[in-house]
Amino acid sequence: MGYRANISKTTQKKAFDRTGGICIVCGRPLSRNQAKWSVDHFIPRAVYKWVPGRKIQRTIESPENLYIVHPHCNFRKGSSLPTNQLISSLHAEEDVKENMRALYKKVEDKVIQYRAIKQSTLDSQHKKCGNCGRRLSLGDAVLRRIDDEQDRVRENAICLCERCNTRICSKKRKQKLAEKHAAKNAEETEKRKSSKQQKGPDSHEKKARRP
Repeated sequence: MGYRANISKTTQKKAFDRTGGICIVCGRPLSRNQAKWSVDHFIPRAVYKWVPGRKIQRTIESPENLYIVHPHCNFRKGSSLPTNQLISSLHAEEDVKENMRALYKKVEDKVIQYRAIKQSTLDSQHKKCGNCGRRLSLGDAVLRRIDDEQDRVRENAICLCERCNTRICSKKRKQKLAEKHAAKNAEETEKRKSSKQQKGPDSHEKKARRP
């Protein structure tokens, strides 16, 4: 979202021209000043990072997946994932939407896998930010690694709100987040053990009373 590094001005201009200088999110004209543009990967780059593969990476990094939008529209869009319904609701000509649908169809299975990882992680956090505890919807949640030194797998995943995701950038803050998450997991594990121990004797007594 909003990623611009390594994207040439020529490629950005082509993305601008593809929609006639209109923001696909709000439908309003974009500034012709490139410094005010926000470059959006319609199918998020996070998908191929969590569900890796050369084909999906090429598709997501292709110029056809780039769109120019207003910075505030890109922020409002958050971490929402593409669907055919979302494509239909965008402010773009029908031929542009058809190209988006074709591109999405190529990687739809990977997007579904990514969504499942994200949903599972968010559900395990009771639909709350893993740092501040704020209530989160799937579209507002940012999936990231707890420990950046480890692989992107479900066990190393955490969902954060946009604010916490932006704030937790330094190595020190990331370390605190990892420690906080480890302590929380240890506490929940201890609670489950305690709960099983309390239920154990009762369940044995009930079985013993059966004729």
